[in-house]
Amino acid sequence: MNQFTIGLSGHIDHGKTSIIKSLTGKNTDNLKEEIARGMTINIGFSFLSDQITLVDVPGHERFIKNMLAGINSIDYALLVIAADDGIMPQTVEHFEILKLLNIKKGSIIINKIDLVENDWLSLIESDIIELVKGSFLENQKIFKVSTLK
Repeated sequence: MNQFTIGLSGHIDHGKTSIIKSLTGKNTDNLKEEIARGMTINIGFSFLSDQITLVDVPGHERFIKNMLAGINSIDYALLVIAADDGIMPQTVEHFEILKLLNIKKGSIIINKIDLVENDWLSLIESDIIELVKGSFLENQKIFKVSTLK
């Protein structure tokens, strides 16, 4: 059986773990420290189906080694960006790492759209289009979601 691995990457608190929980019902943060601090420290895994594995990587800069370990062998990248924050330092760093690892396929998720007005969302989308220009994410689908709604 072939496994297809999708890695979610992006800045801390942009909703990578929440997206996985919405899709699978599983919270990939299972360490006591992760739950207490409300942030992913270690790589988390969940199965969307028998053939699709989702990998949740830490977004905090102090855990970049864990991010690299988790994202190193993915088939597809989902770059997650919160609508209320937009592109942040770890967004850019994770995106650059994805390019360095020669990831060829992916999409973008703008999360937390319930927290912003449509005009702001359009500005965030324009910023994202500019960021990914000339990369494997150029002209790829941008999904707009709210894990709460």
